[in-house]
Amino acid sequence: MYRLRPLLLCILLLCQAAPLRAEDIYLPRSNDREPWAPYINELLRTALAKAPGATPDQFHWLETHMTQDRAFMQLRSNQRLDVYWSMTSQAREQGVKVIRIPLLKGLLGNRLLVIRPESAERFARVRTLDELRNNFKLGQGHDWPDTTIQKAAGLNTVTSSTYDTLYSMLQAQRFDAIPLGVNEVDDELGKHADLNLMVEPTLALSYPAPVFFFVAPKRVELARRLEAGLQRMISDGSFDAMFEKRWSRTLLSKNMKNRRIFALPNPLLSPETSEMIRRHPEYFQLSKQLEGTAPASGLRQ
Repeated sequence: MYRLRPLLLCILLLCQAAPLRAEDIYLPRSNDREPWAPYINELLRTALAKAPGATPDQFHWLETHMTQDRAFMQLRSNQRLDVYWSMTSQAREQGVKVIRIPLLKGLLGNRLLVIRPESAERFARVRTLDELRNNFKLGQGHDWPDTTIQKAAGLNTVTSSTYDTLYSMLQAQRFDAIPLGVNEVDDELGKHADLNLMVEPTLALSYPAPVFFFVAPKRVELARRLEAGLQRMISDGSFDAMFEKRWSRTLLSKNMKNRRIFALPNPLLSPETSEMIRRHPEYFQLSKQLEGTAPASGLRQ
């Protein structure tokens, strides 16, 4: 019995000296094409740090380039993808853990139009949503919720299977404009500086379009930590600080100022998300202030 004690002691010491097993978290590197991906990644890391797990987090970036629909298929089937972020819809919320805290405070639903300069005069004459419906075509990704939202509002929408193809299609006059989020349009034009494109200065679309974190169904504890961490960031002000650091309200308001804003309904929202929007207007406070830069409510169509 006594001879076993030194052996047991050695085993205990070895166990204590062994490194803690990491919490592996798999994320999509393909979202790096989005200008807001670094902000989302920082938000995710900070939220998890504010609600730490039993072991350290180890992040793994998947090198696959997947469509949004493909990403949700992988997420639901627990195929080495643990967290994804995108605009929500009732269909996307099925079979996954949804963190109903809008990561972009609704900004992605404020859409400006990327156009060819020779179209600017035509767009400047638009006064009603019907004129936009009847005289212009918009380009969007085939699996973007925006496509369904815009089509449901009667807008003539042409789709592309890949994002980058939209720009060559616009140049080829397959359609007249690409609606992009107010928080991404400048970055995207910068990436395509070799093309002769511009932001249309007089119009905007607006619809409720929360961007959420979605978590694989088997990662229940990870979802709990992520929601708890985001709530703590909201409470201590670090969420707003990070948001304003990434997107200056002054810069964004310049993009929306003096525009005719066409408000569109979003028929894709789940009842749960619609209720969240109703109960938590504070989540969208900065977005509402941005929309309020229009010179008069009468311009909102």
